[in-house]
Amino acid sequence: MGKADFSPIADTTRRAEIVALLRRAILTGQLEPGQKLNELRISEQMRVSRAPLREAMRELVQEGILTSIPYAGTFVIDVTAKDIDDAYSLNKVLDEFAIERTWPLRDQRFFDELDRRHEAVKQATRNRDTTRQIETALQLHGLIYEWADNSVLLETWQRLTSRLQMYFALHQQARKEAVPAEDVHDIYVSLLKGTDMRAAQRHAREHIDLDFEELLSYARGLEQRPPKRA
Repeated sequence: MGKADFSPIADTTRRAEIVALLRRAILTGQLEPGQKLNELRISEQMRVSRAPLREAMRELVQEGILTSIPYAGTFVIDVTAKDIDDAYSLNKVLDEFAIERTWPLRDQRFFDELDRRHEAVKQATRNRDTTRQIETALQLHGLIYEWADNSVLLETWQRLTSRLQMYFALHQQARKEAVPAEDVHDIYVSLLKGTDMRAAQRHAREHIDLDFEELLSYARGLEQRPPKRA
């Protein structure tokens, strides 16, 4: 890990493809937490000018997985065990509240959308597509926030997801797996369709805690590594 190689991209899809390629490099561990991006090297490999590359990097800074430090450059965000603990602890509280708010609002449209998003996660898993699996998993988990009819809750979730995508990726790296098991969300989805709200909330907490200590241990190991350059 630590050295990312990029292929040339077409002009017509320039910024979107640069963003997608950089995100994939980050989420698959080619670019590690705390690593500085070498603009010249990346732009030469992609055969794009520095301007669209910088635009793409700014987008990922806004998204929260890159950070720009004046006079130093642009880096993948650092990840500490405390960062992960803070985010997952908040995620548990938010999930419980979101399920409570969503519960009486569920209808057939909710169940259909739940199934559609669940199938998208499974398809990404079958394809062993790490980036797409993380994206679709966050969309699946985000449904209860979208359905809860609480704009502040939804905005809080949307801010949290930028960090969670990085932590989900690290979780897979800690397990040494490209993607989790295909059935990892089966119980979650089943309970959200059921009649026992407390059971759904309890399982949501347990789902977040799955292999959590392994993830924290992996993050502590990353904290000890020297920084690398792209």
